[in-house]
Amino acid sequence: MSKEIIKLQNVRRTYRMGKNQLEILKGVNFTLNAGEWCCIYGASGSGKTTLLNLIGGLELPDEGTVAICGQIPAEMSRSKAAEFRAANIGFVFQSYHLLPELTILENVAVAGAIAGKNFTDSRKKAAGLLNRVGLGKRLGHRPAELSGGEQQRTAIARSLINSPGLLLADEPTGNLDPATGDEILKLFQELRSDDPDRAILMITHNHEIADLASRVVTLKDGTLHN
Repeated sequence: MSKEIIKLQNVRRTYRMGKNQLEILKGVNFTLNAGEWCCIYGASGSGKTTLLNLIGGLELPDEGTVAICGQIPAEMSRSKAAEFRAANIGFVFQSYHLLPELTILENVAVAGAIAGKNFTDSRKKAAGLLNRVGLGKRLGHRPAELSGGEQQRTAIARSLINSPGLLLADEPTGNLDPATGDEILKLFQELRSDDPDRAILMITHNHEIADLASRVVTLKDGTLHN
């Protein structure tokens, strides 16, 4: 029986803007098992990023539960939830979010140090991961010295530093040209082969990207549809 990585039950999220309320998620139920690559497809503004943020613990639901690997981060203290997130979830954002003053080796290694790992060990692992994503000769470069595709490869390496069971990717090719975007998607496919138990949840509004996944669900009118 496959291990359950994500389980959402009746998740609701509403944003309040002055006297107005905008209901984004209207009772979302969703399960993702180990080894699955699922794409959440939806139009811009449909709430995909909100949903991903809730799964990643960056936001809290107004109602319902978000369980990751059988645990409910919303019931943990802020520090425990952060530790849990760092150990179990890798994030890949559209805009990379690399620290400009650090080299790419340091950008990846510091994510391990934040999770409580020895920095020397994290640097060694970071070098291996950067080599894995094709940046082994660029370790001393800073983000501004890299192309967009190289920065995203760095971000992917960073997401793997703590060997998470879940990768969350928010439009990971959105800022890249089509050819570079294809290279990033190929890398995701290779990473899935490297660790067939790792679950990947990717959001996109691109049909072609969604077609690469083993499973696609659509977010529309605040709920998910198979």
